[in-house]
This record gives sequence, C-alpha cells and structure tokens, in this order.
Amino acid sequence: MQVKKFHLGPMMTNCFLTWGDNGTAYFFDCGGKNLDKVEAFIKDNQLSMKYLILTHGHGDHIDGIHEFIKRFPEAKIYIGKEEKEFLSNPNLNLNSYISGNNFEFDGEIHTVQGGDMIGEFLVLDTPGHTIGSKSFYHKDSNILMAGDTLFYHSYGRFDLPTGSQRQLVESLRKLCELPENVIVYNGHTEETTIGEEKEFLGFHRR
Repeated sequence: MQVKKFHLGPMMTNCFLTWGDNGTAYFFDCGGKNLDKVEAFIKDNQLSMKYLILTHGHGDHIDGIHEFIKRFPEAKIYIGKEEKEFLSNPNLNLNSYISGNNFEFDGEIHTVQGGDMIGEFLVLDTPGHTIGSKSFYHKDSNILMAGDTLFYHSYGRFDLPTGSQRQLVESLRKLCELPENVIVYNGHTEETTIGEEKEFLGFHRR
C-alpha cells in the first residue's frame, strides 16, 4: 500500500491518499475544497477513487466533502456510526470556527464500527478526541491512519464536544498494542511509529 499526503483547508490538515497494486484508492479525511492536486494525481496515476474515509467529524477533516463527491462521484463516504450527526450538526463539527461557515452534508453516508473492514483496512474504535473517532489499520503494510487520536509525541485534545480524557487514554493504550513498527499517519503532525509513541507515552513501563 502506497501513501501520499495532501495538506487541505485553512488548517492545512494532513489528508492521505493510499492505493495498492490494483489501483483502488482510499482517501482519508477531506479538510478543504482545494482538490486540484488530488484530482490530477488520481488521473496521472490511473487510480480509481473508491473510498472517502473520515476519522472523525470535525470541520477541518470534513469541509471538502461536497467538492470531493463532485469530483469523485463513485466514491463512498464512511464515518464512525457515533459521528454521523456531526455531518449535519454545526455545534458538533465546529466548522464555523474553523472555516468560517456552517457545514451540513445530507448525502449518502456509510457508518462503521470497530471490527468492520473498509476494503483492506480494519476499523478500530478509538474514541476520546470525539465520541466516534476511528483509526484504520492496514496490517500487511504496517500503516495506521489515526486522525487526531495519536500524533508525533502528542495526542488529540479531549475538551471539545463529546471528547473524553478517559476514553482517549484507553484508545492510546489500544493503539500502543499494535506492532511497534507500524507507521502512524495523523491529522496534524509528521508521521511517527507505534514504538516511538509507546516510548513517549510511557506505556512500555509496568
């Protein structure tokens, strides 16, 4: 599985395109409408955009959904089952604070929960930053799409609507049970590894 990062939206959110040898493409989070480079890359590499996967429902990860579907109408959108309301509730997605405009999406949405598969990715429940935050694990490629749950030497905030410090700690412990060589791709910092963050968080200690 190959990975390419795009910075989208006013917060320059890390959004990731992944694809395998069969050309099936997955796009993780869509924080802005400036999708020209994404579309050009898809065309130049003859990829087939099949999945738009949302790690959670905050505005800096969803603001470009409408534009994305215009450009890639065959793509299916996935979000955690607890977060579907975020896509229609400005008080939850907080997009007015992030992009200056309210966000609502009433198109088709597929909801997922831990243990589900989206193509080749396993869905992991990782609440805490938000109630329905999900991470997505590709075992064969040793990659994890962690959204705003786990960063390089940091982790997501838990003081926004539906956030929970207790749940976040539990989610971090869960992620640190993955193999230490798993590469962690996240929403706002450079890539890291499970081993690096396990050491940073102190979860290796008894």
